[in-house]
Amino acid sequence: MVTRALPDDVGLLSWLAEQLGISDSTAYRLAATGELEDFGVFLVGHQYRCSKVKALRKIHGADAEPRAS
Repeated sequence: MVTRALPDDVGLLSWLAEQLGISDSTAYRLAATGELEDFGVFLVGHQYRCSKVKALRKIHGADAEPRAS
């Protein structure tokens, strides 16, 4: 199995859950119903990913930039 690193501006759904202060299971349920689309959530195969830039802008406003992890 080949593992590839995510681009810096793409995060796992668990990253978004942490930013929102919700559990991973709640984030997956909300993603499955489409309620996190405004946060930049999208599917890659069968796995949810999110745009860190879009998520941070939605959470903190238009001037937010992702911080290095």
